Amino acid sequence: MEQLVHRAIADRRRERRYHVDIGGTLIGEDGVSIAVMVRNLSVYGALVSGSPMVRIGERMTLILPFLEREATLIWHDLDRCGLLFDRPIDPVIALVNAASMSNRTGFESTMGINPRRMSSLP
Repeated sequence: MEQLVHRAIADRRRERRYHVDIGGTLIGEDGVSIAVMVRNLSVYGALVSGSPMVRIGERMTLILPFLEREATLIWHDLDRCGLLFDRPIDPVIALVNAASMSNRTGFESTMGINPRRMSSLP
């Protein structure tokens, strides 16, 4: 587990994070689903808000309108948590897919995607 956390810290510093506001769902190991907002996305993980206190090391599935990915919770505070994806993603392709989907009638309002908030963090 220590190696996993160490890799996440190194990866977070190395890879660009993209600031987003995308509604999604977290499904825990117990099958309980939680509505969340993804606040940033990178190759290796995501910052998620709206999640209750969960255990560090817990495995979960993040489901977004354009992506489903298995992940491990690597940190949490009062209302946010950090997820480390099991497999890397291409966040640019994911965001292009999200923006494309949000252009469809009514999708933006129902899925919580705000393409105007999609930007790259330095």
